[in-house]
Parts: sequence; structure tokens; C-alpha cells
Amino acid sequence: MKPNINFIFIADLHLSLSATAKTNIFLRLLERYAAPSNHLFILGDLFDYWVGDDDINNPLFSTVVPALRALTDAGAKLSLMQGNRDFLMGEQFAELTHGEMLSDPYLIEIHGEKTLLSHGDQWCTEDTEYQAIRSIVRSNQWIDDFVKLPINERNNRAQSYREKSDASKVNKTAEIMDVSIQTVDKAFETYNCRRIIHGHTHRHAHHKQLVNEQTLERFVLADWRTRGQALVINESGYLDQFFD
Repeated sequence: MKPNINFIFIADLHLSLSATAKTNIFLRLLERYAAPSNHLFILGDLFDYWVGDDDINNPLFSTVVPALRALTDAGAKLSLMQGNRDFLMGEQFAELTHGEMLSDPYLIEIHGEKTLLSHGDQWCTEDTEYQAIRSIVRSNQWIDDFVKLPINERNNRAQSYREKSDASKVNKTAEIMDVSIQTVDKAFETYNCRRIIHGHTHRHAHHKQLVNEQTLERFVLADWRTRGQALVINESGYLDQFFD
């Protein structure tokens, strides 16, 4: 990879039809990074929910897809990862935007540093209720049945699932909904990496943790609430870039 490349990481934007200001911030971010020296990684939950790449009449589709395509047409690279809200985003979306779909987790080398990328929800292993639901909705059978439904029905169900998910969080502690440190430590060991970048938990931080007597780093990406935020890593180091 080119030594002067900027690696830009975002996650948990949760774009929706009602959040037009946030969508506009995202569009400004894409304009800023539309250059060959940039590689944008979207590590899940770009959308609040996504019912399939065939939902072409969705206004977000007609807004976001051309903007992402403009980014890649300008020479920037785009890598996409499914989140828990938009795990039905697939190869058709990637093809239309000239992006690349990444498996989760995904190992990459960034300026000589082996780095593991993930949305992060699979590491929230102490939330057994969530993991049970996740195993069902990520199954091929569930997905096959869901995408056969009319798009209006899919959107209605997605909104209902979203509301139930929000309600279920009321009785859970933040610690239960966070990633398990033991599970993350195991990922460090399994992939033999020194850095992990993930989203999902909405607990923006830069952690340093000791694993097998080595100090390793874990970046938790910020969710987009009142403003946009991206983690930028280049050969000089890293910084948080803000967008209003």
C-alpha cells in the first residue's frame, strides 16, 4: 500500500430519513475525502436499518449511493462492512458504489501495523440475549425468508425490530452491552495483531490493554449524534476528524 495513504474509519452513523442534517454531514465528509490518497472504511451501521439492496426507491439509496460512487470515481478507495442494523447491505450495494465488502472481522496492514477491523457486536458476548437474536437473524434461512417479503413489509418489520431493540436496552447495563475484554483479548491472540478498530458500542475511546505482556491498542469509533467523527490514520499517526 502507498505509504502516504490516509485510512479513514467511521461507523454507527445510523442514517435515516428523519436525520437529514446527519446525512448532509456525511455527504460533506465524502466530498472532503474524494481523492486518490484516501481509503474510507465504513465499519457497519451506516444506516439505521437497511432492508435490502433492492430498496432502490428509498430516498437514502438515491442520495447515498451516488455520493459514494462520486468518492470512488475521484480515486478514493471504499471498504464496507455490515453492522447489526444494515447486515442486509451486500455485494449489489458494493458494486454500485465501486466499493469492497469486507468480512467481519477483517485483518489489514496499515503502515506496517497489523490491524483487525470489526463492527464489534459479535464481541459483546456477555449480552446473551442479543447474541441469541443475532444468531437467528444472521442465518441464511432467516435472511432468505425476509428478503422475499414485499419491501413495505420489510420496512415495517425493520422499524418494529428497531423499537423492540431500543426497549430491550432499558434494563441492560452499559457493561453488558459493551464488548467483552476477554473476547477482545482472544481476537488479539487469534489474529496476532497489535491494533483493533471497531464500532457498535457507541463508547468512543482509545484503549491500551496488556495482552501476553504486550501493550496493544483498541480504537472504538464514535457514533454520530450531534456531529460526525472519523478516525484518520496515516504515516504520521492518528487523529480524530470532526464534521459539523
